[in-house]
Amino acid sequence: MLADPSELDRTASHMMPADAEIQQRLLFLEVTAEDVRLLREIHPLLQPRLPEVIAGFYRHLQTMPVLRILLKDPVVLDRLYHLQAAYFRSLTAGDYGIDYVRHRLRVGLAHQRIGLAPEWYIGAYRKYLGDLGPVLEALLHDRPGQFLPTYNALMKVASFDMGLALDTYIKASRQQLRDSEARFRGAFGQAAVGLAQLSADGRWLRVNRKLLDIVGYTEEELRGMHVADLVTAEDWQIDAPLLRALAHGELETSSREKRYLCKDGRRVWVKATVTAMQPDAGDASLVAVIEDISQRKQFEEELMHLARHDALTGLANRTLLLDRVSQAIAQARRSGNQVAMLFLDLDRFKTINDSLGHDAGDRVVIEVGRRLKQAVRDADTVARFGGDEFVVLLPELPTEDIAAALAQKILNALFEPMLIHGHELAPACSIGISLYPRDGDNGKTLLRNADAALYQAKAMGRGNYQFYSEEMNARTLDRLTLESGLRHAVERGELQLKYQPQIDLADGAMLGAEALLRWHPAGQQLVMPDAFITIAEETGLIVPIGEWVLRTACAQQVAWRQAGLPDLRIAVNLSARQFRQPGLDAMVARVLAETGCAADRLELEITESVLMERPDSAAQTLQRLSDMGVQLAIDDFGTGYSSLSYLKRFPINALKIDRSFVRDIAAKSAASNDDGAIAAAVIALAHSMGLTVVAEGVETEQQRDFLRQLHCDQAQGFYFSEPMSAAALAHLFIQGEASK
Repeated sequence: MLADPSELDRTASHMMPADAEIQQRLLFLEVTAEDVRLLREIHPLLQPRLPEVIAGFYRHLQTMPVLRILLKDPVVLDRLYHLQAAYFRSLTAGDYGIDYVRHRLRVGLAHQRIGLAPEWYIGAYRKYLGDLGPVLEALLHDRPGQFLPTYNALMKVASFDMGLALDTYIKASRQQLRDSEARFRGAFGQAAVGLAQLSADGRWLRVNRKLLDIVGYTEEELRGMHVADLVTAEDWQIDAPLLRALAHGELETSSREKRYLCKDGRRVWVKATVTAMQPDAGDASLVAVIEDISQRKQFEEELMHLARHDALTGLANRTLLLDRVSQAIAQARRSGNQVAMLFLDLDRFKTINDSLGHDAGDRVVIEVGRRLKQAVRDADTVARFGGDEFVVLLPELPTEDIAAALAQKILNALFEPMLIHGHELAPACSIGISLYPRDGDNGKTLLRNADAALYQAKAMGRGNYQFYSEEMNARTLDRLTLESGLRHAVERGELQLKYQPQIDLADGAMLGAEALLRWHPAGQQLVMPDAFITIAEETGLIVPIGEWVLRTACAQQVAWRQAGLPDLRIAVNLSARQFRQPGLDAMVARVLAETGCAADRLELEITESVLMERPDSAAQTLQRLSDMGVQLAIDDFGTGYSSLSYLKRFPINALKIDRSFVRDIAAKSAASNDDGAIAAAVIALAHSMGLTVVAEGVETEQQRDFLRQLHCDQAQGFYFSEPMSAAALAHLFIQGEASK
C-alpha cells in the first residue's frame, strides 16, 4: 500500500536536488528552449488524447502477474492512476523547475513503496514513449517535419524524469540501509543477551555491552583476547573442533552450556550459540549469542537440592538415600565389606506434637537430625523420611559390630535432654538394622527389612535396637495380611458380634449383654480381638469398625425388644481412638436415631487408662454423652491409676472390676488375699459414690459367691455364659424365664 501523502512530501523534500543540479541535468540531456517551445505547442493538442493513452498503459500493466498482484488494491490503483494522469499532463507543460521535480520524486517514491522494481519502472517509461509516438505523429500529420524534434524533446524530458525516479530508488534504498544499520547497532549494543562477532580462529572482533557486563572486560581488552582465554582447558578441547567445523561450513550452528572465566576471577554459567557467516568464503566469521544462565543454573541446583534433601532438616531424603545405597552396595560388592541400614523413629513423638505443638515437634526433629550427623562417620549418610523417621546408611563395614556400636551411640545421644520452648525433652528412639548382603541386595529390600526390625524393637519395649531376622519378616507379612483383610471385613460381612449376658448377682436375672467383636474371614478360622484390634487402632480402621459395632448392637437391642424380650441394656466398648475422635457424641446420637434404640438402653464402656490420658477433655466428652441419656461405665477399673478427684468429676454410672482382680480370688482365702481386698475396696468406693459395680471374668461358683458377699451388683463371665449369638441369647433368656 502507498504511504501517506504527507509522508511522501516530507521524504521528497529531503531528496530534492539543488536548483543548480537540476539545471546541470537538463543541460547534460540537451534540453533547449526550442525543446520547451515545441512541447508547449503540442501540449493543448495532446490533452484530449491522454485518457486513451493512460487506459492503454494500465491495461498493459495488468497483463503481468507480478504487477497485477502489486496493483490488486483498488485504493492503490486509483491513487496511482491519478498520479499518472497528473504526470502526463505536466510532461509537455514546459515547466521543469522545482515543483515539477518534487512531483516526479513523489511519483517515484510511490512506486518504490508499493514494491515496483526498477526494471518494471523502466519498462513503464518505454510504454509511455511507445504509446505517445503514434499520437504525436497523428497530431502533427500536417507538419511532418516537426514530429521528430518534438518526439526528441519528449524523450529528453522522459529521460530527465527517469533519472529523478531512479534517484528515489537509490536514495530510499540507501536510507533503508542506514536505518537498518542504525537499528542493528542499537539492537546489538542494547541487546539483553551477549552478542559477538568472532574470527574463524576464535578471536573477538566485535562485542556488545551485555557481553562486556557478563565477563567484566572492556571492549579493547576483549578484542585482544581469544575465546580460549575465557573457558577451561577441558571446555576448549570441545569448543576448538566445533569452531573449525563452523568455519569450514561443516556445521551450521553450535550451542553449548559452559562457564566463562570473568576478569574478577568468577566463573559464570553461559549458553553460547555460535553460527557461521559466509562459511564458504575465505574470510568466514562467526556470530555468537551468549546468554547469562547463572541464575537458571542456581535455581536448577536449588531444585536439585530440594528434590534430594529434606526441606526441614537439610538431610538427604529417600531419593538421595537410595541412590547412595546403590553406590555403597556396588562398592561393597567389590571390596567384600558389608553395608548397614539403620531405620529409626522417635518413641512417643506424637505426644510432643499434641502437647507442645508442631513447631516444637519441628525443632525436636531438627535437633535429632543434628545429633545424628554428629554421631555418624563422615562417610555415612543420614536421611529423613518424614515425620519422626530417620535412616542412617553405613557403607564399607568390616563387621556388624560397628553398626551395633553406632546404634547404641545414637540411642545415647538422643536420650540426652534437649530444651525445646522451655521444656526439657529426651525423645528416645527405637532402631531396626539390616545388613547387605545378608538381608538384601538392594536399597528397597534393606529398607523394608530394617523397618521390620524397627517394628520388633518397638514391640520389645522401645528404646533399643534390633537386627533383622527372617522371623521378623514373617511376622510383618502376617500383620500386613491381617491389615489388608481387615480393610474389607465390613463390606464383605466378615465381622460379627457375640453377646455375653450381664447378670444381677442378687437374683440371677439377666439385665443386659455386652457386645463382643469377632472376625471370621471367609474360608478361614475365627480371629479373636486381641489379634486385630491393635492393628485397627494403629491404622484408624477402628473408627469405621467401631461405628459398625455400635450400629449393629443398637439395632439388635431394638430387635430383642420387638421380639418380646425385656428392654435389655446393651454394652459397647469404645476404643481409645474412637473416644478421641472428634464428633463422637454426634455419631452416637445419629446411630441411636437411625436404629431407634433408646439412649438409656445403651451403655458405653471406656477403659480407665484412656480417660486418664486427658482427663479434662475426657470429662467434657463424657458429659455430652451423659446429657444424651447414654449410660457410661469405666472398664478395667483398677488398672489405670485414676485420680479420685477426677473420678468424681466423670458423669459415670458404673465401674467394671478388671478380670485380673477376679481371676485369682480363692474361696478359702478370698477375704484375705490382695485381689480380694482390691475388689472389696472398689465395690465399697463405687457404692459410696452411688455407682453400680460389674465384675468381669467370673468363671467359678466361689468367685460368684465371694462377690455376692461383697454386695457386688452385677457380673459376667463363663460361669454364667460364654459369648453367644443374638439368637442364642434370646433362646437362653426365654429358657431362663420358663424355668422360674
